[in-house]
Amino acid sequence: MELAFTLSTYDERLTRTRARMGAQSLDGIVLTMPDTIHWLTGVSSVGYLWPQALVVGAGAGEPTLVTRTTEEPCVRRLSWLRSVRYYDIAAEEPIAVIAEAIRAAGLGSATVGLDLDTFTLSPGGWDRLRTLLPEVTWVDTSMLVPEERLVKSADELAYQHQAARIADHAMNEVFAALRPGISEVELAGIAAAALGAAGGEHAAIPPMVVTGERSALVHAMAGRRTVAHGDVVCVELAGVVNRYHAVLMRSAVIGEPSPRVREVADCLERATEAAIAAAVPGAPAHAPDTACDDVLSELGLVANRCHRIGYSVGVAYPPGWLEPMTLVAGDDHVITPGMSFTIEPNLALLDEGFGLKMGDTVLCTPEGPRSLSALDHALRVIA
Repeated sequence: MELAFTLSTYDERLTRTRARMGAQSLDGIVLTMPDTIHWLTGVSSVGYLWPQALVVGAGAGEPTLVTRTTEEPCVRRLSWLRSVRYYDIAAEEPIAVIAEAIRAAGLGSATVGLDLDTFTLSPGGWDRLRTLLPEVTWVDTSMLVPEERLVKSADELAYQHQAARIADHAMNEVFAALRPGISEVELAGIAAAALGAAGGEHAAIPPMVVTGERSALVHAMAGRRTVAHGDVVCVELAGVVNRYHAVLMRSAVIGEPSPRVREVADCLERATEAAIAAAVPGAPAHAPDTACDDVLSELGLVANRCHRIGYSVGVAYPPGWLEPMTLVAGDDHVITPGMSFTIEPNLALLDEGFGLKMGDTVLCTPEGPRSLSALDHALRVIA
């Protein structure tokens, strides 16, 4: 078996999950998200593109994974599971097989939790499951396991530290290659190559590079545009080790920045550091957001923040890397030692023709918050 942790770690995670199930009076849960299934079992593949589910009963028995026959080699090699129901997608209806596994677990007329706030269960699949199991009382437990993952162990954090070093390396490689005439897609390719060369796995979101007037497009992917002298260049990427992500965002400019770009970048640097400093143990989730806006308001830039200040991050698969906690007003989480999360007060000044990205993965420790990146928060100026 190729596992990132000891068998006792997976057993402990399952025990903690069942404790949460007991607190909600659940007889079982059905998990479909790849990050959740991986966290509990080690399974890692793109098999989640087709219906799959991990059926976990409240008792001491082993969970049952339902997945395609194609995934059998991955399950055998990359997990501790022995109870697996493989289906032939050409001959069997996946949702019917999942329903069969739920009944086989003794849950055909029970109270069962299910991931509903997910991309891995279609509306049609949900309707079909309810039709096949009319006596089940369903409960939305989309956040049950993700909430258990928010406070990470020392071993998990060690993987994120490694991932952060990989991200720093890749960012430095991108900026070393930055010159007039190079395209966004070339720079994204350099980032991907550097991440892989340093030992990074494929990230839940590929490297993003936007330049010039496109730098205000915070979530745009790299395009064909070539970089010119005076352009702002925004880069977002993530190092990944055993599926644990460390997200990193930085901005650069080729040549001396304009007075306005410099003014905004300096303010963003101070806002980022104020947000990180506010993420102390016991602080409400919105504390970094408030601290950031206090600084940005000096230049009237709060309205240009086109993104939440951050969110918890850890194990992830495409298409995204968010965990449940978001660092905004209305989120009732409390920042706790062992939590890791992004701080990313990105700005889009569309009317002025530029934007800036700045973001770290931050760890809350008993002594206070600490960025996992060794890079400073200043605008990088490329001569």
